[in-house]
Amino acid sequence: MKTTALALEAVIEHAELQSSISLSSDDLAPRRARVFTRTKLAEWSLDVLADRVLLIVSELVTNARCHGRTKPEGLSEEITLKISYQNAVVGIELEDNSRQLPVPREGPTGALDGRGLCLVAAEADAWTSRLKPDGTGKRVLAFLRWPSTPSAV
Repeated sequence: MKTTALALEAVIEHAELQSSISLSSDDLAPRRARVFTRTKLAEWSLDVLADRVLLIVSELVTNARCHGRTKPEGLSEEITLKISYQNAVVGIELEDNSRQLPVPREGPTGALDGRGLCLVAAEADAWTSRLKPDGTGKRVLAFLRWPSTPSAV
């Protein structure tokens, strides 16, 4: 899946439509990210992808909130979310300050957490992560293709 994600990065680099938001890394970050994303998808007439995109955004922002902090709780830290669209593909990019790349994990059936990246992998057509070139954190990217039109019978 990483090869596909690398090929899709042009969606973010050369997007027809793109918007970003910086969020404080606090308990309200996932909600603010969902509101921002829902608004942008509606503006761009991409509502058909909203459920999938919102799930991915929510999981990535929650992961950044829980695992991407580098400062002690209570000190201000930012998460940056970028939503892009080009050639029937939505790109989601999340940046945080941690240099630790995300790793999907499988927890016990009754666990309350630990499934976020599994959900991202299930909903995204491709996803990847990498360290930022300047060494200040990481980028997590996910991509969704516009649903294909059903063929006529």
